[in-house]
Amino acid sequence: MGFCGGCGNKSDPNDKFCTGCGKPIVEVKVSVLEEAGEVVKEEYRQSTTPPEQEILEGTHIGDQKKSGEWLEHTVAHILQFAGFDSKREESFVFNDSTGDKFRIDILATDPDIEIFVECKDYADLKMSEKIMYTLTGQLDDYRKRQSKSVIGILVMTAKDDGRNAGIKESLRKHNCFLWDGSFIEHLQNKMVNLDKVDFRAYVLDHLDVFEAPDKSEGELYNFMIKYSFYTVPPREYVGKSFDIMNIIDELKSGLSDGVKVVNFTSEAIRSKGSIITYNVVVDFSWKLNKADIEDTANSEKRFTEKIKRKKPHEIVYRFFKESMFDVISDVYGVSFNPKKQNKYYEIIFEGGRIA
Repeated sequence: MGFCGGCGNKSDPNDKFCTGCGKPIVEVKVSVLEEAGEVVKEEYRQSTTPPEQEILEGTHIGDQKKSGEWLEHTVAHILQFAGFDSKREESFVFNDSTGDKFRIDILATDPDIEIFVECKDYADLKMSEKIMYTLTGQLDDYRKRQSKSVIGILVMTAKDDGRNAGIKESLRKHNCFLWDGSFIEHLQNKMVNLDKVDFRAYVLDHLDVFEAPDKSEGELYNFMIKYSFYTVPPREYVGKSFDIMNIIDELKSGLSDGVKVVNFTSEAIRSKGSIITYNVVVDFSWKLNKADIEDTANSEKRFTEKIKRKKPHEIVYRFFKESMFDVISDVYGVSFNPKKQNKYYEIIFEGGRIA
């Protein structure tokens, strides 16, 4: 005997649809997180959302009738899992001379970072420019008198279809970011697959923040990056017989001194009994001392990083991340085409940190 994830009605093992509400009955996978007693159900979206939800043809996530409350609670929980103290409905004076205040949906803080989150649930798939300029303007005034790093996030339930590219670019210039419905779902999955340390690193990386542990002189910092990609179909690999090790060996040959491949895995993807591609995951490592980090940061520092006062290890991490992407994209046998909106042609950043 089972239960419908939507209305809670009992269901028989062979039922494919709920006899109460009509929603599909799907198998539930359960994962236990670090926190004692906390269980996260990994279900398909149509069974995990509340029964009164109205999904707009898969373009949005969440409870459309309780949008603000549901979305704020979800994002606050994500940031709490990443190690931040989260408060909702906070008011702040952003201009001392005028006393003007703004009210933010979520404030997430730790000793070094303040994250201001504005949650929006619209039928429109494009974020309003007025909302963007209001948030960035208020935060630009506010951060002038702050010693902490101040970050803004605009969150939308709509799944971005590409029409928000200009919004994302404009936000980044003000140290702000757009999280769409697809990315929120992605982070919820990462909460299950990663521990809290790696999840925090993953979230911060998507906010252009990178934390480094304190090290004494002479100790090495280990920069670690993980990427995944798909191979070309084996039948299209010409010149020699297809072998994953050929791809890995060519990848290794393109690495600079000190950078190593410390681990890799591959999984065959089949269709109609034949292998059509392999999914490959590669872990890179680069160990540097403080002097090496300073030298690399000075040589690779960008103008915007000077303006934002990026620390040396942040610059080196960004440089390492981009360098590994470039190396992978040049390897023969890697299926990569930035013009195609398909995961089988992407090089996917899976996370990174420093130890």
